[in-house]
Amino acid sequence: MSKDSKKNLKEVTSQAGELAKSIWLAGLGAYGRAYDEAQEAVEKASKETPKLFKELVSKGNKLEEQAKEKFGEASSLGKTVSIEERISKMRASLGFGHTASADDLDRLEKKLDALSKKVDALSKSSKATAAAPAKKAVAKKAATKKAAPKKAS
Repeated sequence: MSKDSKKNLKEVTSQAGELAKSIWLAGLGAYGRAYDEAQEAVEKASKETPKLFKELVSKGNKLEEQAKEKFGEASSLGKTVSIEERISKMRASLGFGHTASADDLDRLEKKLDALSKKVDALSKSSKATAAAPAKKAVAKKAATKKAAPKKAS
């Protein structure tokens, strides 16, 4: 190797070493900067955390008071209505609270009488129609018995 090529090789090696060192230092610098930023964020959060916590506690207290007020109102409403009143309201909503009047009873008796007459009429007509085919069947049997001896002779 010549002196010039050895000199060029030393310069290239030196430059590569300096470049590698610069890359290494840039990485360390980025790490240091990220660490510093993270440290600042932690300090900021630790300062704001008690404030945020206190705000949440006060909001929770307000909501608890409102819930107690609403619960108190609801329970006081339940105490004013007796069980008998509740039962009568339930019966009325289901239709059991209605007491029958004399007119209601008369109307129901008339309907029952009309239905009874219809049932009687239907049962009489069904007996009549059942009896008619039975008579025809007896007449046919008698006719066939008389006809049978004539065929035999």
